[in-house]
Amino acid sequence: MRFFTIESGFFSTDGGAMFGVMSRKVWSSKYPVDEENRCPLAMRCLLVDFGGRKVLFDTGVGLKPIGMTYYRFHDLVDIEKALEAQGYRAEDITDVVLSHLHFDHCGGCTKLSADGRVVTTFPRARHWTTEGQWENSLHPKFWESDAYLTENMQAVREAGLLQLLRPEDEPENGFELFPGLRLRIAQGHTCDQLVSFIETPQGNLCFSGDVIPMCLHISQGCIAAIDNHALESAEEKMRILQQAAATDSRLVFYHDACTASATLRQQNGHISAAVRFPSEAK
Repeated sequence: MRFFTIESGFFSTDGGAMFGVMSRKVWSSKYPVDEENRCPLAMRCLLVDFGGRKVLFDTGVGLKPIGMTYYRFHDLVDIEKALEAQGYRAEDITDVVLSHLHFDHCGGCTKLSADGRVVTTFPRARHWTTEGQWENSLHPKFWESDAYLTENMQAVREAGLLQLLRPEDEPENGFELFPGLRLRIAQGHTCDQLVSFIETPQGNLCFSGDVIPMCLHISQGCIAAIDNHALESAEEKMRILQQAAATDSRLVFYHDACTASATLRQQNGHISAAVRFPSEAK
């Protein structure tokens, strides 16, 4: 059994959008920012090889043309080639777990074929998301309308590879896809996100997507201004942090360009980062 992260590319956005009501004086002392108040963000995917099941968590923005020059995407990586460099083919992936369907998390699920058609990248994989996220992607409210691109997932649905989970079906301990992988539904940033709790012989992991996108977001008061519901985000984040701390799970940060992951310390009811593991991206 093995796991590794894939730095699928980078972009930048306004620091205030990412750190919300946290003072710029505080967050800028802990995270890089340029003269335009823009911060670098990663798109860090995770591959866990369970043996019989090979699971990819989020797929980045992908390589299909999308415009959106505001975000200044750069150093984008072909996720198939990144997998091949580690000894895997796209056909080897059995499951793709998507934290949510915003374009920067699921764009790599599809690609352009030689004749210009949008086709699935992982033709044998079941793609896990929630019914709420799927419906939201088809009929987004104006607040989120720019965050979804239909072409990212339509070919997956047409291929019969889309698996939808519903909050009302979630067991008390989450959805166990198989031993070693459990999914929990969380709210706040957007509706019905998936948080993955992963057990490995090398230690437990928590892939939380945009529930806890960066190390600074471990702080209870740090909620992104772009989250749909700030109070719900704060409450859900603390619930996930408590579960991660209770299972001694290392958090994997999807968007933190500096810190790839961190272990947690719980003291007097307060949860903070203990050991930080820096990003290996140059």
